[in-house]
Amino acid sequence: MREEFRREVEGSLYIHSMLPLHRERSLEAEFRNKKVLDRKEVWAAGGWTSTPAAGEKGSLRVVAKEGEICVSITSALRSDRWPEGAPADGDYSNFGTAEVHFPFRGENLTGYSRLHFWVYPQVQGAEVVHLNVGIRNDGEQKIPDRYMREGFTTFDLNNMEWNECFWEFPSLPRDKVTELKFYVLLCGQDVAMGEDLTYYYKDIAFEQVENPETELGWECAKDSIVLSSAGYFAAGEKSAVANLTADFFEVIDEKTEESVYHGTVRPVENKNGRFQVLDFSEVSGEGTYYLQAGEVRSQSFDITDNLMEENMWRVLNFLYGQRCGMPIPGKHGTCHQDIAARHEGLTMSFSGGWHDAGDVSQQSAQTGEVVHALLEAAAGYREKNPLLYKRIVEEARWGLDFILRTRFKDGYRATSAGATRWTNNLAGDMDDVEARVYNHAYENFLFAAIEAYAYLQLKEEDGPLALGSLEAAKEDFAFAQRHFEDFGVEAVQMFEHTYNSGLSQYYAVIVWAASYLYEATGEEEYANAAQSWCDKLLQCQENGAAGLPFGGFFYREEDHRTIVHFNHQSREQQFMQALTEICRSQPRSTKRPLWEDAMKSYGRYIKAIAGNTAPYGMLPAGIHKADEYEDEKVFPYLHLMCSYEQERENCKEQLFNAAPVAEGYVLRNFPVWFSFRGNTAVMLAEGKAASLLGRYFGDEELLQIGREQLYWIFGKNPFGQSLMYGAGSRYPAQYAVFPGASVGELPVGIETFANGDIPYWPQGNNATYREVWTSSAGRWLWLAADYTAEDREDF
Repeated sequence: MREEFRREVEGSLYIHSMLPLHRERSLEAEFRNKKVLDRKEVWAAGGWTSTPAAGEKGSLRVVAKEGEICVSITSALRSDRWPEGAPADGDYSNFGTAEVHFPFRGENLTGYSRLHFWVYPQVQGAEVVHLNVGIRNDGEQKIPDRYMREGFTTFDLNNMEWNECFWEFPSLPRDKVTELKFYVLLCGQDVAMGEDLTYYYKDIAFEQVENPETELGWECAKDSIVLSSAGYFAAGEKSAVANLTADFFEVIDEKTEESVYHGTVRPVENKNGRFQVLDFSEVSGEGTYYLQAGEVRSQSFDITDNLMEENMWRVLNFLYGQRCGMPIPGKHGTCHQDIAARHEGLTMSFSGGWHDAGDVSQQSAQTGEVVHALLEAAAGYREKNPLLYKRIVEEARWGLDFILRTRFKDGYRATSAGATRWTNNLAGDMDDVEARVYNHAYENFLFAAIEAYAYLQLKEEDGPLALGSLEAAKEDFAFAQRHFEDFGVEAVQMFEHTYNSGLSQYYAVIVWAASYLYEATGEEEYANAAQSWCDKLLQCQENGAAGLPFGGFFYREEDHRTIVHFNHQSREQQFMQALTEICRSQPRSTKRPLWEDAMKSYGRYIKAIAGNTAPYGMLPAGIHKADEYEDEKVFPYLHLMCSYEQERENCKEQLFNAAPVAEGYVLRNFPVWFSFRGNTAVMLAEGKAASLLGRYFGDEELLQIGREQLYWIFGKNPFGQSLMYGAGSRYPAQYAVFPGASVGELPVGIETFANGDIPYWPQGNNATYREVWTSSAGRWLWLAADYTAEDREDF
């Protein structure tokens, strides 16, 4: 661990306060240094070209502040009613917006590539403040689109000071702009906040700059080298992707400025474009380096055996900042104590766990999965870094407490709540949030697995908590068995994040849970359950009958009609978690060769599809039947808040734009998706499956595929941006409205434009693609755990 970072961790009391953001290494820190070629003022002291108007909330004024003319808006932070169009119970609602509008008369602004302005937020007692900006276009492509993805961005601001803000949008349609809008979500009050807000705006202008950021496509910016700026493992392959003219490159030791390796720049041309690859796999000595190719110098990066250590601390920092129900220094006070779950005359507080996203909502399943990922990650540090081990386990206990106490102990449990606001912690008034309550077989199996695993990991150091977890696991497994026998696959409310689970996922989670319970109890009923349900799981796997050049992937059911897909969230790793765990818990079973054959088949599938994104290492989203657009029955389970009739042709086009594999089958790099987009969890879940198999079979190719998913996150992507805030450099702003920016946060992920299948990463900081999600962090932890544990004899 670098000394500077060690001091920051110690200064945070091992993250009981937030790590510093280091905005100076962020992507946005580079924006103010870009050369401005042209400028169009919207509002400036002494001369403005557009007249502002207020929105539905707030009082608009033109005032002098610190000697300059500003636009000012003041509004109350909450009201006693929900805005027009909100659900009666306020689900996923706030109290409206405080808006300033600048109208345009259909102006063509394609000659300008960014918006530049200053804003001064004034909110008494607020630790975190934000601002949203929107552009409306009425040209050839209407903005915003029907899912409100395009045309918006969000800024994380410093309260009580002037903030300089830039929004680059070279890909945003702006041929007929009719409105520029600044607005703040009125989202209630934290315990220390006053009753209203005032925002001041000045020096608003559209600008054209040299070299706006690359936002679309596989090719990186001209004269650039993109790499994992957070570092590389000493083991395995190490490479960067470039767009340059040099024939040779060097690896330079940053400390000594000495060249440690000379390499040849290898040109690559494929269906994704023209690239140069800089391979420096031979360099394995620990240190900090950069690449030099002609006049082009890369970002600095580390090579180390302990690449995950610093980043474990970072993700812990993010999760700590997402805690619900307790004061977090620099973030918020005790929150959401008036979220309640009700069942059979009982009322339960649903405050706790981790907020699932930037909207401070809650999903018990995501809290539970993060608990498992934390405990798995902790195991790799038990001996080699006891301090980090204890801190990871401490965070896991926070989540474990939540999933244990949100059980009603009759099969029902509190499962989720939509917030999008701070509540006043007073139960009984209009801002309360009602938690959803379900008796659902899939989730009870899932929690049974997590609770049983908690027992296995904690039994030596906290016997009482471990035994309580095991009893809960046994009860939840029994509840799930009974419910599954009666109802089978059961759809729940669409906002439940397990909504899209198919029958094969039920089989997988049963095998996973039963295997842990067998290991924990030694009771044969669990071994038998794991085996019998695993038989059914294997019947859902492609075995070669489809005539493809590979098999191994899974269908939703035994009939092999519909392939398992995920978009924006994923449980793809669950199949391999189930199979590796049944092998580990029943190593002498006569069926083990069958299970291992299924694992090898899936491993061959991963290897077969991995090269489709070359020269990058991002795993494609998966194989599809080319006629899936005709599957109206399954469509609503995969695509939330969408109309099949509206999207059928778009679905068809997305499949058409995929890579043909065999007659009737195509391979998508990114999911088929509409309302919800972002592939971080999708690729990390696949990476976790690859790393599990890599460790199990000692397969270096699969282990390298897993590493490449981490490198993509850390900046080896077409945009040269680290997607983990605070890790490496050029990390961009993310949509973290309520908790605010945090070191270690991860977004839902890189998306595609329209119906294409190439990377799209607009600087518009909007949900869902840039929204921070704990599920993204959880998948990262699951994958990272296998690279802190390569020296362990688990299998």
